[in-house]
Amino acid sequence: MKLSIVIPVYHVEKYIQRCLESVMSQDLASAEVECILVDDCGVDGSMDIVRRTIEAYHGPICFQVLSHDVNRGLSAARNTGVSHSTGDYVLFMDSDDYLTPDGLTYLLQQQQAHPEADLVIGNALMKKDGKLLHPNLSEPWLIDSPDIFFRRMLRHQIYLYAWNKLIRRSVLTENKVTFIEGILYEDQSWSYHLFSVVSSVLLLPQVTYIYEWNDSSIVHAQLTLERADKTVNSYIISTRWLLQHRPIAQQYAGNMAVDYLLFIANYLQNAIDIAQRNKVSPDVLRHLRTVKTALLLRSLRYGRMLVTLFLLTLFWPLRLLQWLFNYRHHYYETEWVVNRLAHLADPLHRKNSL
Repeated sequence: MKLSIVIPVYHVEKYIQRCLESVMSQDLASAEVECILVDDCGVDGSMDIVRRTIEAYHGPICFQVLSHDVNRGLSAARNTGVSHSTGDYVLFMDSDDYLTPDGLTYLLQQQQAHPEADLVIGNALMKKDGKLLHPNLSEPWLIDSPDIFFRRMLRHQIYLYAWNKLIRRSVLTENKVTFIEGILYEDQSWSYHLFSVVSSVLLLPQVTYIYEWNDSSIVHAQLTLERADKTVNSYIISTRWLLQHRPIAQQYAGNMAVDYLLFIANYLQNAIDIAQRNKVSPDVLRHLRTVKTALLLRSLRYGRMLVTLFLLTLFWPLRLLQWLFNYRHHYYETEWVVNRLAHLADPLHRKNSL
């Protein structure tokens, strides 16, 4: 089996050597590995460190460096990496993160034990707070029912980050699963697309990946007006994409409408929070209102009245409830209750009404 590791590189001179060394130190006797690094035109010393580290390496991994002509962003860098990959599986890494000492070995062993899995997802540790992304998993779990893994994804019970997943490359290429370029937080719509086309998912309990909180990264940078506009607009673009790509009802035994609507609402809520806390241009606010209204109308079209009432909290004046009762702090609990109650009405709705 051949594996392609894709690592975008942009302004990570503090972290990139650790990332590469975590790959180089893996026991890779059971697989052929190529590591594709995509230079996204940063102006720091990241690529100098990359070149020195690769030149000093003597091992089985084949390293390849690709370069963009101009800075195009994380999505484009990942897409470039995949387009040049030749492996049976693809693994994304962020260049400020790193693998555990036996993380890749474990992922490959589990893939070989479950060759039918299109997607193999390792556990991950959030370094800042010590949080595990699969906290309640004690043994490998192969899920070959789209109803189960797609619904769990919609309910945020499987993390949506692109990294730390072995992905069958043919699934990406044949279904054109690519990242939307030019936006932030692209993993959400990409994960939605991916989970809608895979046939089986393997969840693993062992930590294979460490996520580093990088205060200087794009997603954690302080929001100027320009950055706030881009951030909110990124959510808007992804939300529009999600609304245009509703679940294909015939793929699932259960009705996905409630989970789908609440998945989008959860995502859109982040844009609303940012717009509420930061100065955002009138044009972006107008587009945000438009996409909120589109989601509300979609819920009404599905006849999901409880979900529709819940979505009204995205609009004034019910938006004030979030301040008065600390609603935002308990959003996930509220969403869970709405989800379960709304599903009680599933027998009244046809699946193909999506």
